[in-house]
Amino acid sequence: MKKTIRFMAAAALVCALTVPTLAHAAEGPPASSALKASIQTEGGFAAVQIEKQVYVYDKDGQLYQTKGKDRIGELKDLFVLPYGPMQVPMILIKNDKNGYMVFSDLWPEFAKGKETDTVDAYYSGRIHAASRDKVVSRTGHHYAEKIGDEVVAYTANDFSDLKKGFHESIRVKGELRGLILFDCCPYLVVDDGKDTLSVYHAGENGAELASSIEFKS
Repeated sequence: MKKTIRFMAAAALVCALTVPTLAHAAEGPPASSALKASIQTEGGFAAVQIEKQVYVYDKDGQLYQTKGKDRIGELKDLFVLPYGPMQVPMILIKNDKNGYMVFSDLWPEFAKGKETDTVDAYYSGRIHAASRDKVVSRTGHHYAEKIGDEVVAYTANDFSDLKKGFHESIRVKGELRGLILFDCCPYLVVDDGKDTLSVYHAGENGAELASSIEFKS
């Protein structure tokens, strides 16, 4: 179960996590106002919210953060997805303009030359408050749709030429709630009657449960 800890004073949070200038960087009310801060932990990761900005850490320090008015908002959940031998921490935030957005660290392809970058995040997808019939990734290389009582995710056969069509990647029963990407691999977000949203990826023998998202609109 995910853990949420609320601090009475932001100073205690900053000192505990040894995050220099964190409060100075946060977007929010004047310094004289009480600062809102919280932290969620999952596995070996932590997500720290100071006002509307979120910072993600592992045991070695900061990995990435949200920034910019279109990418900041309330931290709804921290969840971890498997990617080969890697464990990838992702955050779900609610942005005032764009709704429920998912972010991760930079993909390996985009991290070349930025190995020491602890700020930039990748916009990995969106979660919807209600079921959808179809969801398309922002690049158009993936999409998911509801077919009968199942949800199916598709991946382009050739990323440089979408006219070559798509192939099925994941198929599970449930209601379509979102599509998340990491390093061009799709993760299907489904409401399958549980207290949390289920996240599936393509395993060796078909769809496998990868993680869950605590979602409250």
